[in-house]
Formats: sequence, structure tokens, C-alpha cells
Amino acid sequence: MDYEGLTTDDLANVTALNRAWLDLRPGRIGALSLSRIDRLAEAPFLLFSFREDDDALWQHLLRDSPQADLIEDTQTHDADLRSLQAAGLAFLWELARRNPYVARVVSGATLGWCGKLAGTTLAALLGKVSHQLIICERFAADDVRLERLLQRGAGADTTLREATQMGVLHSLLTQGPDTRQERLPAAACSISLPHRKVADEV
Repeated sequence: MDYEGLTTDDLANVTALNRAWLDLRPGRIGALSLSRIDRLAEAPFLLFSFREDDDALWQHLLRDSPQADLIEDTQTHDADLRSLQAAGLAFLWELARRNPYVARVVSGATLGWCGKLAGTTLAALLGKVSHQLIICERFAADDVRLERLLQRGAGADTTLREATQMGVLHSLLTQGPDTRQERLPAAACSISLPHRKVADEV
């Protein structure tokens, strides 16, 4: 069976979402040069998370009548983060309906989570998450993978940068909470990156 891999448009959307996320990040990201931020944004996966591995959160969000959590107040007035959250979820929703394996690759989520996302309408999904901010950092500050991305994963050496980014992607897909029960089809594991093919041909 043939599996469609990441398309040029998919990668362009991932890069745009990553760039928007990095623009909102203070601290260590802000200390990077613009060229390094641009190169980091080209990672073939989302640099932020929607807490995809939090089953309790998503069961709560996707039930028929979600109610705001009375204990944990995650409301925010940050319009930019809310806009990015909506755009990122809309992108993953469309991708999960079209190609759940690619949605899993770019989000690091399980196929089960991608299926739940695709199983609702876009309007319902965005409405159900509108009462709280779930977008968050993908990597903890002390995660060695973040250090790799900020250093070699954003460097000028194309070969080293791509190898570092693909290594981090591999860790996301093989060290998740369900890797013992779920395996990606072999074709999805050996994804090709079309934008790099195009660059090689120019």
C-alpha cells in the first residue's frame, strides 16, 4: 500500500506556524538571530504542542457539552496565542482528515488522537477549545532535544541541521506514550521532504 508523505504545502504550513510560534517566544528563542530563527522554523514538525498526550484533557474537550474547568483557569487575553492555537488546530484537523499518518508525523500525536480530531467538524473543534488555551511548549527547558534544536538544528550547515531536526522528529515518534502499542507503517517512517528535493533540483 502506498502512503502519501508530507507535501510541499504541508511543510510550508508547518514552517509558517512554527515561525509564528517562535515570534511569540521570549527568552532563549529571542536571543537567536533572525536567520537562525528562520532555519529553526523549517523543522518538519510543529515546535509547539496541543497537549496531544493528555487523554483526560481531550476527553473533556471533545465530549458533547464541554464546560470550563472551575479549578484550573487557563483563560488568557493573549489574542496572538489564541489565533495561533486556532490556526494550528485547523491545520491539524484538515491534515488528520486527509492523511492521519502525516498529521501524526508533524504533531508527534497518536493515530488515535488524530482520529478523534478528524471525527468532529472544524467549527465544533474550535468551539470546544475556545474556552481555554491549550497550546504550549513542546519541549521542557531542560530537554536535551531543545538544546540540539537551538544549536545544530538552527545552524547554517544544511546537512547537520536537517540531520538534527530529523533526529528530534524520530524521538518524538518513537518515545511517545503509545509507542509500545502503535507502530507507524514503514512508508510513513521514511518520509521525504519535498521542499528539499525542489531545492536540490534548482
